Amino acid sequence: MNRSMINLTRGVPPPDVFPVEDLIECGEVALRRDPAILLQYNQGGYAPLREWVADQHGVPPEQVFMGNSSLEVFSFITQVLVQSGDRAFVESPTYDRSITLLRRTGAEVVGVSLEGDGVDLNLLEAELDRGAPSLIYLITDFQNPMGVTTTLQKRERLAALAREHGLWLVEDSPYRRLRYWGEDVPSLWSLAPERVLHMSSFSKVLAPGLRLGYVIGPQPVIAGLSEWAVDSHIGPVLPTQGMVYEYCRRGMLDSNIERLKEVYRPRLDAIRTALENHLPEVDWTDPQGGFFVSGFLPEGTDVVDLRARAAEMGLKLSDGRGFFPNPDDGRRFLRIPFCSLTEEEIREGVSRLARLMQEG
Repeated sequence: MNRSMINLTRGVPPPDVFPVEDLIECGEVALRRDPAILLQYNQGGYAPLREWVADQHGVPPEQVFMGNSSLEVFSFITQVLVQSGDRAFVESPTYDRSITLLRRTGAEVVGVSLEGDGVDLNLLEAELDRGAPSLIYLITDFQNPMGVTTTLQKRERLAALAREHGLWLVEDSPYRRLRYWGEDVPSLWSLAPERVLHMSSFSKVLAPGLRLGYVIGPQPVIAGLSEWAVDSHIGPVLPTQGMVYEYCRRGMLDSNIERLKEVYRPRLDAIRTALENHLPEVDWTDPQGGFFVSGFLPEGTDVVDLRARAAEMGLKLSDGRGFFPNPDDGRRFLRIPFCSLTEEEIREGVSRLARLMQEG
């Protein structure tokens, strides 16, 4: 392949997986059916979609809050549940914007090391002894950026600790349904619904540009989020919600997810094989789903220098420091999203990375 830039930074779906024609049709049907609702202000979101989501999770609609992306939902959660000076725990590494949003509240953000089977419980319990947080933010399935999945044993302990300390677990699950092998692990929410806020979105299973996320949780917290939202955005974007509801009502979401798995599964296979063949000295994660593989590069590697040299080779790499509350912990960390690349691009990208590492 030619020397075009290969982007190994963003975990986004490739445009060719978007069900464009179906969404156009569903959007038109929704607008013709409910124009007075979908084109007007509305403080609670589109009721039929909220009810559909509630039904999927076996809860009443009063336990569902809909927002403009799960990132906005988490922003509201931090504003409602975290006060300046509170402690807030995150996995280390974690989704970089979760760190940003928690710091905007004035919270002390504490990173707890992430192992291959979930957060290090010994370190977590030691931090709890120093002071319980308002919340712990966790991505339990195919974590961003590591790709690891928290085991049932660790989830059960997390649920018990949440009850014991009276803290909130925020379970971010945008990748949960994108499992390519193996069996689902019970969600944290299913284990402790009274202490868990379970977030997800339609970004990874349908299209990110829809900007549509939600959270399931105890009714008093959902009511608090709804009040905050009214003062923040009056109401969410309703035409998108109408479109997505019609898409889901027709039973199209499940088949779309199965189609995505068929696209992404061989790409995950390709990157696992390429990393094993070209960079076996690195201990890469071995996910069974999601969008990411990651690893810590050999001692002496500096991601800042590596990224600069990679750009000259036609390779764009993530800055691993952004995924850690303490940026220095990420100087050797590299996240590789595989979802938006073809298998040929994956093989070529990893080959370039290996040559880059050899040149040192």
